[in-house]
Amino acid sequence: MKTRYTGFITILLAGIYLITACEEKDEREVFPHSTPLVEGITVSPVSLGYGDSVTITAKLSDPLTPLSTVKIKMTVDGQEIAADELRTPGQQFELSTRLKTNYISKLPENGKVITEIILTNVEGDETIQQAEEITGKRKYYSSLYLVLDNGDVKELLPQPDNPDRYKADTELKNTVRYKIAEKLTDDQQIDYTADVWGYMDEKIQLTDQKGDYITTSEPMKESTESVIFDTYEFRMELEGEDLMKVEKFELELFAEEVKQETETYHQGSFYLEKDQEIELSADFADVLFNLDYFDRIAQDKVKYLGETGPLVLDYNSERKYMLVQEVDPAYPNVLLICGEGLGYPSKSKPEATTGWGFDRIAQYVIFRRIEENIYQGTIYMDAEKVNFKPFENKAWGNEKRSDDYILPDILIDSDTKSEGTNLDGNWYASPEMTSGNFRMVINLSTKKVTATEITLP
Repeated sequence: MKTRYTGFITILLAGIYLITACEEKDEREVFPHSTPLVEGITVSPVSLGYGDSVTITAKLSDPLTPLSTVKIKMTVDGQEIAADELRTPGQQFELSTRLKTNYISKLPENGKVITEIILTNVEGDETIQQAEEITGKRKYYSSLYLVLDNGDVKELLPQPDNPDRYKADTELKNTVRYKIAEKLTDDQQIDYTADVWGYMDEKIQLTDQKGDYITTSEPMKESTESVIFDTYEFRMELEGEDLMKVEKFELELFAEEVKQETETYHQGSFYLEKDQEIELSADFADVLFNLDYFDRIAQDKVKYLGETGPLVLDYNSERKYMLVQEVDPAYPNVLLICGEGLGYPSKSKPEATTGWGFDRIAQYVIFRRIEENIYQGTIYMDAEKVNFKPFENKAWGNEKRSDDYILPDILIDSDTKSEGTNLDGNWYASPEMTSGNFRMVINLSTKKVTATEITLP
């Protein structure tokens, strides 16, 4: 009996659902299929500058069926420069709308601008009409301004052979962070009421204050002697001498001074080949080269252990060490470790120099990839201060939490440190740690970390 009642109730509910569904379906009025009409399209002005606004008008109608929506799209060489969508009530609609076009890269001078109108009625019937009499014009400037992230400004002038290219002679590093501005304020700040190129949505484009600085790097350049910004490509070129393979490290090759709080680093950029042997001048006889990138094979010679390519080296004469900066310091090439209680090994001044950030050369330490998913760093650790965390990049990317790893005896995770009350994922010194120099290896695959105390060469 129970089974029969259950079946009867199921059939009854199904019947009620069908009746309800039919009633709901019947509530919608069905119109005949018809062809919407788009007539009298006008676009004003007929010659527009990319980035300007245009007014679009048209008469929209359908003889039998109410209209639903109208979509408007403007393209140049297949690139969309404007789009909009509007509701169109009734069977007749006077379209009049104003659209701002986007000034994007690779838009041609005197480009054909295609205005496409897609009109749809409530039954889904669609009509597409185009207007092609509009011409797009590029912008040309008497000058532009290169505004560096440190506030320095350099005027860029158009080149006689190509008015889309703007050049300035200037001595810079081979990595530049900047914005390009059409105008400046009286106090030499960017005037955002005019055109400004910045970095947004992972590309260079015209932006407002929300846009970030653009980073352009030419790792194989020794330095930058001039820059060219192309307003057609939206691209910066750095011009200068190429890095040459170095055979001997001499003090004069570290000509650039980098001030870091109270200390001065002497910086040089080089092209090095893996397993290359490099001679040392007498100035570097007692200098400790980064132990993860160099092997001291003689008093006057080191062997480079890293990958072939450009490298930036920073010499600190007070600490008597040579640090390495990767040109692209990010995973998978390296891990970046910042926090408290760490420093690069030094015979003359062993101490922690790191902090929470990546602004200074010695504020963080680099762990080099020695095998797939295995990273090595040789560091000084202050047992009273150790509190750090590895990251994949300088944007605090993909932190490696201590609670996810098997740690060596000299380290404890945040769960152990705080007894579960503050799981920040930081890596802490264990009570067994004593200050010293350690070679640490982090295996991202096995989640195992080893640390071995070493004697400096």
